[in-house]
Amino acid sequence: MSHHEGHLPQEGFSVDPKEILAEYSVEWVALRKSFDELKQQLNDIQDNLNVLDKKLETGSITDQEHIKLYRQKWAESTQMIQVKREVESRLYEIQKEIREANKQLKQMEIDKARRHRFEEERSHAMIEWMSLKQGFDLVDARRAEINAESNKIEMERRSGKISEEKYRESRIDQIRQLAELSVVESDVKHRLAELLQIIRG
Repeated sequence: MSHHEGHLPQEGFSVDPKEILAEYSVEWVALRKSFDELKQQLNDIQDNLNVLDKKLETGSITDQEHIKLYRQKWAESTQMIQVKREVESRLYEIQKEIREANKQLKQMEIDKARRHRFEEERSHAMIEWMSLKQGFDLVDARRAEINAESNKIEMERRSGKISEEKYRESRIDQIRQLAELSVVESDVKHRLAELLQIIRG
């Protein structure tokens, strides 16, 4: 006759202390203590039953005494097993609730970290955007200067103040500068658009 029904593996209810939330910790500790005590009591009863069997074999007790004592121990163990099952069931419930709560907490931490990273990226993007916007304005200003210089040398060429050769050299240099500005302007516009997306989220 076995009294190991409802036996729980040694590590069956092992939970990392980090997972035990404050609202469950007291109940968990109390129930786990009760569970271990019940398990020990059932083991003790099993030992007592084994002793009774040996006494019967050696003739130390009669069949009638054996049956009477056996029934008493069996009744005790039956009640304990029922309580043990209830404790075991509640431990499983708490374990499930703890792990679910921790899962949610971990997700909250992930979301918080994600929001923090986004705010950092957004802040950096705003700083870079303002800096590039100033650079973009400088490009516009420089283009206006080159166009003004172009108009100036055009007038000087017409009035004969500069030679055709000097005019051509100046125009080639201005065209080169405008081409370089166009490349820079295109890159800046592209980056500004990327930064604006980050800022808007």
